[in-house]
Amino acid sequence: MLIVIYYHVIQSISKLQNMNILVLDVYPKKTYRISKDQNGAYGTANNYGKGFFCKVLSNLVKNSIDFPALYAVQTCGELVNSGHNVNYSKELDLKIEYDLYILPSSIVCHETEIEYLKILKNNNKIAIVIGPFATSNPETYLQTGGIVVKGEPEMFFHKFNKSITDLKELPKVIENFPIVDLDKLSFPGWEVIFKNYTPKMKFLGSGPAININASRGCPYSCFYYCVYPLQQGRKVRFKSPKRLFEEMKHFNQVLKVSNFIFRDPVFSINRKHTEEVCKEIIESKYKFNICIETHLKNIDESLAKLLKKAGVKLMYVGIESSDENVRKNSNRISENNFSQEKKISYLESIGIKVKAMYIVGMPTDTIETFKKTIEFAKKIKSSYAQFSVFTPYPGTPIFKEYQEKIITKKYENFTQWQLIFEHPNFKPDDISNLLNYSYKQYYFNINWIFKFLVNKIKGIYEDLYIRIFGFSR
Repeated sequence: MLIVIYYHVIQSISKLQNMNILVLDVYPKKTYRISKDQNGAYGTANNYGKGFFCKVLSNLVKNSIDFPALYAVQTCGELVNSGHNVNYSKELDLKIEYDLYILPSSIVCHETEIEYLKILKNNNKIAIVIGPFATSNPETYLQTGGIVVKGEPEMFFHKFNKSITDLKELPKVIENFPIVDLDKLSFPGWEVIFKNYTPKMKFLGSGPAININASRGCPYSCFYYCVYPLQQGRKVRFKSPKRLFEEMKHFNQVLKVSNFIFRDPVFSINRKHTEEVCKEIIESKYKFNICIETHLKNIDESLAKLLKKAGVKLMYVGIESSDENVRKNSNRISENNFSQEKKISYLESIGIKVKAMYIVGMPTDTIETFKKTIEFAKKIKSSYAQFSVFTPYPGTPIFKEYQEKIITKKYENFTQWQLIFEHPNFKPDDISNLLNYSYKQYYFNINWIFKFLVNKIKGIYEDLYIRIFGFSR
């Protein structure tokens, strides 16, 4: 009798630990890149504009950058470490049986996600929706039969031991609290992703590229229109430098990854932590190519040199506008133009390429102020520039002010590259024309082309040097 009971207990445990789960990461079929990881994981779609040059640029980016949202990859890691069989796919095949479907949410794929949820519901499948957009806008997901995990989803799936019966009894909304200790997370499940496809970022270096977190949370005042705090909160939490390096080393050894994209809202927000991370990498003798996003006010020459030594090759910085009043009226606190220009020039001079990001159509922006911003961008001469469109996102404080002015009913139009509200100084065609003008002015000029060619030659030389000597100069 005891043997029979023991057998049933073992069988029950086995069922709990070996669930078949699909992370179903669906996207609309478009000619431009769609990313759920960018812009605070609400997602963005790189449809730069209608002009010929913009279409070329959209196609270039689509073929050069591709990786899933980090919170989805982290969820894969938690489930694998809980003993489950996990797959990742951008396609749904109902011929393959799964016990549970997990859908990463985004604003730029919203209508597509809803269509897939309807299919799952009609086939009596259990679907859990995760991510920032579902957190702040759960209604349509719930109406379509989804279960929504609000907040950071990873701890809900940490040591996940639900049975199929338990899944059927889950509440429709699961409130999840912020992860205080990031070191307690499992390694992200990149092995699961690599079974399906290889993430890339060709602008960073040859070979696969994956995104990674050193911290979560952002305390800055641009939360007025920024979506980062909606899921991560305004309190900053850090991975320990040692734990972070162990994660990088693991994926370097297991998946041959040397290119890492840090998805922290502001990578260098804590100088001491940043220095310790850099020193951990430098002392290890591992050679990584690193991309970070940060605030220029946190960067000086000393820290820039340390970041360079640690392997930082590319840095994203938000300039938004060259007009200080436009920035001030948008709650954007930044350094003055002279300081920004000086710091970017220095970063470029030591071999850290800068992608300067600008926004057209901020609340008090005009055609004149933005054209001045374009001239400022050309003056700075960063390696890359991005001109996107101000977008009041659902869930942000500013959305309440613009809610009645929204001119589209389709969330997938919230791409950051088209006007989605009634602006006092711009029409949709104005924005489209300005985007085309911006990219032509910036990239289609002799100074940028010359710099690009020089950097290409330097990159080839550096790569050859590493291949011969085993280390960079």
